[in-house]
Amino acid sequence: MHYFIGKYEASRFAVPERFRGHCAEYECVSLVSRATGSVHTEACVSRLQPGGHIDACVHAFEKGIYVFEGEIEVLRAGDHIQLPTDGYALIPYAAPHAIRNVGPVPARWFEILSPQPKPASAFRDTFFTGENTWPAGEAKAGRVATQGVGRFKPENPIPAQEGALAKGLTVFRFMERNFGAQCFFMMRGEMSAGAFRTRHDHPIEEFYLGLSGEVIMEIEDKSFRLGPGDVAWTGVGTSHAFRNTGSEPFRWLETQTPQFPAQYGTRNYVEWEKLRAGR
Repeated sequence: MHYFIGKYEASRFAVPERFRGHCAEYECVSLVSRATGSVHTEACVSRLQPGGHIDACVHAFEKGIYVFEGEIEVLRAGDHIQLPTDGYALIPYAAPHAIRNVGPVPARWFEILSPQPKPASAFRDTFFTGENTWPAGEAKAGRVATQGVGRFKPENPIPAQEGALAKGLTVFRFMERNFGAQCFFMMRGEMSAGAFRTRHDHPIEEFYLGLSGEVIMEIEDKSFRLGPGDVAWTGVGTSHAFRNTGSEPFRWLETQTPQFPAQYGTRNYVEWEKLRAGR
């Protein structure tokens, strides 16, 4: 089965090829892509210096943004949106948008792109519109009820698994179908000290980026310790489990691509092992 373990490294920031000549003070670090085995997902961290910008463009893929540090302004299909730290926004398929940083500090954010962008030599999937005039006046704050825009709050968690499968695990899915996303889910998770999630797999790809704390992640027959800045990706059908053996919660950002099916999206091994044992 396919999986990838890596780490976000600021030393790898570079101007993405698709944006060369169409941005200023913008750089990106790729975390997961076809180069690491992914079929559906490209995940990256972007950085924009004060006064920097990305020219107005459209993509032949859907994009989700989650701001880690600083703040950015997004001009999306005529909406002038302010995204502060922990703000997030959906850029729908083929939606014209531009990004700038008018603040005093660098901005850093996570992006998921799906369907996965094509290699430049295979298919052009990003086009620049030339419409780079920003409207006068202040941007709308990301926390207002603008469609496809929000600011993370730990509320409305996904219903917990039964105790035999998971303990102390809470997941907050905030970018989903009702939000307007069509190709992926984005969420944040928290696993308390001493918590666990038993071995399981999915018919979709999952991506994890550690934010704080530490956890032991078991993938197939190997174990990995994940902490802040660590990256894990599991392909379709790849078994994985989690154990928090530390003294503090483990928190992470997670994506699922394509979107989870309405039913039978998780195959829990514990439940099937009961049948094998004759129970």
